[in-house]
Amino acid sequence: MRRVNFLLAILLSLFAAPVSSEETRNLDKIIVTPSRIQSSSADSGRSVTVLDAETIQSSAYNAIQDVIGNLGGVDIRRRGPEGVQSDVNIRGATFEQNTVMIDGISLNDPQTGHHTMDLPLTGFDMERVEILKGPASSLYGANSFGGVINLITRPPEEKKFVIDAIGGERDYFSGGAALSYPLGPVKNRFSINWSRARPYIPDTEFNMISLSDSACLNTGLGVYDFFFGYTYKNFGADSFYSNLYPREEETTDTRFFKIGTKIEHGNLKIEPKLFLRRHYDKFILDKTRAGWQTNYHTNYTYGAELGFVAENQFMGVAYGFELAEDRVFSTNIQKHDRGRTGLYLEISPRIYDRLYLNAGIRQDTFSDFNIEYSPSVNLKYAVFDFLDIRSSAGRSYRIPTFTDLYYRDAANIGNEDLEPESSWTYEAGLDYKSDLVKCSAVYFNRDSRHTIDWTRMRVVEAWRASNIGSVETNGAEVNIGITPQKLNKDFPVKRFSLTYTALDEYNKHDYLSKYALDYLKQEISGSVEYTLLGFTNAWVINYKKRVNSPDSSVVADTKFTKNIIRRKNLVLEAFLEITNLFDEDYSEQSGIPMPGRWLKAGARLQF
Repeated sequence: MRRVNFLLAILLSLFAAPVSSEETRNLDKIIVTPSRIQSSSADSGRSVTVLDAETIQSSAYNAIQDVIGNLGGVDIRRRGPEGVQSDVNIRGATFEQNTVMIDGISLNDPQTGHHTMDLPLTGFDMERVEILKGPASSLYGANSFGGVINLITRPPEEKKFVIDAIGGERDYFSGGAALSYPLGPVKNRFSINWSRARPYIPDTEFNMISLSDSACLNTGLGVYDFFFGYTYKNFGADSFYSNLYPREEETTDTRFFKIGTKIEHGNLKIEPKLFLRRHYDKFILDKTRAGWQTNYHTNYTYGAELGFVAENQFMGVAYGFELAEDRVFSTNIQKHDRGRTGLYLEISPRIYDRLYLNAGIRQDTFSDFNIEYSPSVNLKYAVFDFLDIRSSAGRSYRIPTFTDLYYRDAANIGNEDLEPESSWTYEAGLDYKSDLVKCSAVYFNRDSRHTIDWTRMRVVEAWRASNIGSVETNGAEVNIGITPQKLNKDFPVKRFSLTYTALDEYNKHDYLSKYALDYLKQEISGSVEYTLLGFTNAWVINYKKRVNSPDSSVVADTKFTKNIIRRKNLVLEAFLEITNLFDEDYSEQSGIPMPGRWLKAGARLQF
């Protein structure tokens, strides 16, 4: 009965008449991920990276997974190119210990985090990406040990048509289009993208399609935002999940829907949301043996959120409720469901102009596990106009996925007796900022308890899920960003960045770890974008050293762009992309080889 009443409250809120139907946005300054209380990036006491639409478009990559995966401190461990399958690792936290969202709604898959980066949108939908490093369970509930990736979608525009096409080696093709066109009170954008390629080694071919529809409806009852996204993938999965069976194959189908609005009444803002995520997965452990170890999984996550933000000159307060249900129907895992309810409170007192203080706590109740509490506190002090010091502390937790608990095949065995895992993370850092240069240095410590991992004693054995005990992670990050064109718009270098990350984890063990103790030990990531002779050239160079690998890798990617036509309402550009320019032999996950040098060329038309 309580859940029914909560859903009714959400629906009533969706159709309540707001005082103000338009939201003022300052996309260059306002960030939404590190706090539910609206703040600028300068005010936040957290480690946050923001990629705007221009940066994403000019990057050397097509898939957003690849764009994010080449940022310092964010380790998107890819099993293939173009976002075929990727695991999110932030600050050494495993793919199950981070949160991925669209517009603040979690995409984390209750079956397995391997599907969390099956993103149901296209590149045409992206407004920006906000990446929060550090614990965030006090804001978003389970999983947020290492951080949060929040994909902010672009609002539909008045009239606009964009089309692009890319071709390359290995019979690669990618083509897409987006049309924005208002119909009376409805602003609408429909986007579609298709890509495919032949294998670069046996069983690595892929065929993928994504489409979305984003709408903004302006009525007498207010402004409502709708989004529907869909992505389909069929790909060869050579050794993706077990080296014992290299001839794996997988097909996934992801659908996501949300509806929401914002109601403003004086200093009070109310934000109700309804959401649904459906994920289908067909996994074949050995495609040469018809009908053997073929698994079908379908899971649903649906629910509602109701958030409130009240602000005045003395304090900002955010509080709200979340109600959701996870269901899985599987030939392997069988049928299971899990209900969850979340309550959160966040306060940010305005004591002194140079001091930023934020504290929060969240309670999550699960139908099959105990209640979890997640407190946090963040503090930043502006020593000078150009120098800030900051610190934070927070607790995060994760409950086992349905795969952790119930999955069983010849290579992987779940464990129904698993306990939730949790961690406390402490962070301290310095930030320097000017018009030309921004720098930061951060040290953090994460102490995890009851850590969940898949382990085995020998490489010929199956992996088994278990609580391996405590894992302590220590890490440091140094970031430097330079934007010369902010001082002189005619300067050829637009932006330059350099990031160094070092991690060390400790757990006394004599077993092989599949995930928790397999991390990126050192990384140096550099990028530069400049113009020369009418061309724009972007470079990304990454040095990576993984803890369980005797070798390191240096991978360089580049993109050349030339504007053929650039007028007020008409843009035509051509580009050349080269990934892994020096043909480095490397892998990011479980020894699975990544592609060698890959040339692609294409064009983009906008009017």
